[in-house]
Amino acid sequence: MQLHGRLICPLCKAELDRVPSGLICRGVRKHNFDAAAAGYINLNMHSATSGDDKEMAKARRAFLRRAYYENLRDRLHALALTCTAPEARTLLCDAGCGEGYYTEPYADDFALTLGVDLSKHALALAGKSARAAGKGDRLCYLVGSIYALPIADGACNCIQSVFAPCAADEFDRVLAPDGALVIAAAGKNHLFELKKALYDKVIPNDERRDYPQNMVCVHSENLTYTAEIAKEDVYPLFTMTPYFYRTRPQDAARLLALSHLPLTLDFEIRVYKKKPRQ
Repeated sequence: MQLHGRLICPLCKAELDRVPSGLICRGVRKHNFDAAAAGYINLNMHSATSGDDKEMAKARRAFLRRAYYENLRDRLHALALTCTAPEARTLLCDAGCGEGYYTEPYADDFALTLGVDLSKHALALAGKSARAAGKGDRLCYLVGSIYALPIADGACNCIQSVFAPCAADEFDRVLAPDGALVIAAAGKNHLFELKKALYDKVIPNDERRDYPQNMVCVHSENLTYTAEIAKEDVYPLFTMTPYFYRTRPQDAARLLALSHLPLTLDFEIRVYKKKPRQ
């Protein structure tokens, strides 16, 4: 894995180099970060228990690997490649990558694919999956914040953000002048039937409010289709949603009692480019 000045130390901002044990910086103090056996490197300088816990990460992986969101993954992949010329595919960052379902395909296209997430449990699953797929040398998973990416200024050709907060200023900092930001969010009718099973009144999803104002939107679309969610997959899906934390137990029980769930999947996708410098 050749980094070529793309990654920086979260402590002193010096360039990071790959070594057999993990990463080491070129700064005076030679900060080093050991790779975990599961295939990720912890650069998180804050809470040790951030992000999805172990059970949530496993549930998310179980649902996503059933391919219900495969259409979304394939569309995001196609857009990212459309927006980056082949000769410019040196670094892609999946900001808020979770267990790597949307990240892993890029290992075949970019010299280095970086996945950043606060959950070490999710990244342990991502790292193991990358190794099993024979892609561990082209994927680098880092525990860290998307608001303080360990990436040098202008070093990233493409950023992917799927159901994660949009750190607009940080994304603008690390993107190359011709770089692209690909965002996926919940559309107006996303998970309509799930909400209908939980609540008496279903309110359409609002358009997200954190789209970057410091960039130019060059493409916008909605990807909408239906899927038949098997009974055993309803609970893992439920745990992935914000409704999991704000639903009464008796309402959740009504959802989980369903024999299956015909479901609307509605995704809002946008592509942004950096504004030209004056």
